[in-house]
Amino acid sequence: MNFNEYVGNVHLHTTCSDGTATHEEIARIAQSARLDFVIPTDHNVLAKGKGGWYERTLLLVGEEVHDTQRVPEVNHYLAFGIVKDVAPYAKDPQAVIDAVNAQGGFGFIAHPFEHGSSLVKEEAIPWIDWTVTGYTGLEIWNYMSEFKAHLPNMLQAVLLAYFPQAAMRGPFPETLAQWDELLRAGKVVAICGSDAHATTYRLGPLVREVFSYKYLFRASNLHILTEEVFNGQLDHDKEVVYKALKEGHCFTAYDLLGDTRGFRFTARSGAAEAIMGDEITLQSQILFEVSSPQWAHIRLLRDGTIVAHTRGKKLHYIAREEGVYRVEAYRRYLFRERGWVFTNPIYVRAPNSS
Repeated sequence: MNFNEYVGNVHLHTTCSDGTATHEEIARIAQSARLDFVIPTDHNVLAKGKGGWYERTLLLVGEEVHDTQRVPEVNHYLAFGIVKDVAPYAKDPQAVIDAVNAQGGFGFIAHPFEHGSSLVKEEAIPWIDWTVTGYTGLEIWNYMSEFKAHLPNMLQAVLLAYFPQAAMRGPFPETLAQWDELLRAGKVVAICGSDAHATTYRLGPLVREVFSYKYLFRASNLHILTEEVFNGQLDHDKEVVYKALKEGHCFTAYDLLGDTRGFRFTARSGAAEAIMGDEITLQSQILFEVSSPQWAHIRLLRDGTIVAHTRGKKLHYIAREEGVYRVEAYRRYLFRERGWVFTNPIYVRAPNSS
């Protein structure tokens, strides 16, 4: 199965809200990081007219919507594919989702679980309204969100401001558990977000820009697989990206631990083939294949439980049960296994199942 692979970074902020670079500057930085696309999502601001090709990088515009009047702050939603601001609906998460969908857009629950840090006055901003429906998926890993969880004291905060790789491990276990639980009821697409702001923090006499755009664009990225190639036309290429996100033809990657380009997770049943995000019908058996460009600890999970694992670049597994199958890959770095790749599932359905 041959697909085009494009690498992008989503959920980040510009000077239109609380970021420190303009859209044009972000596009240039993304291009230097070899990103194919980038999607800023400013807080309660839809920056119209900024989308387009900036030399070799496609910039699209989304919006991160939340109720700024609520204390404590919760329920951030990432909206894509919209043409009208949906911030007026921010007090009601379901109304936000409905307003996005009414425009033909789609969206993701942002950083659903968080751990705040009183040391740097960063409160946790989780998602708490799990009665909502109509969302496309979850942001299973948010780089800035995880970073906040590793700042228990001044010494560690200073260390990680200069060397964050020492702490970062990947998605929170509770986020993955929630995702697996939601997958029992139907399709839920997973993405990752850098949440880049390039904010300068001050701890006593020390002043440090924590997580520059350049750093984050080489760290946590979203890889999409598409049948169509970019042709340089904004409307066409925008739909190529959005289709991949909506269908779950993508995987979360920690490229800082090793380039993940070429990572593949596929399934075959007779003449039928599937990639991550697809459904496939179980006949007598399903052959799953995982191919990695780097040596890794590869795990295949069914309904949240590991059913096969290996250390290397290939995993083959024959399944005879329906279920939701997804892959996690880990690489060892600084004496610890750390999350490297998290694919969207392949959904194995029984014949004639609805």
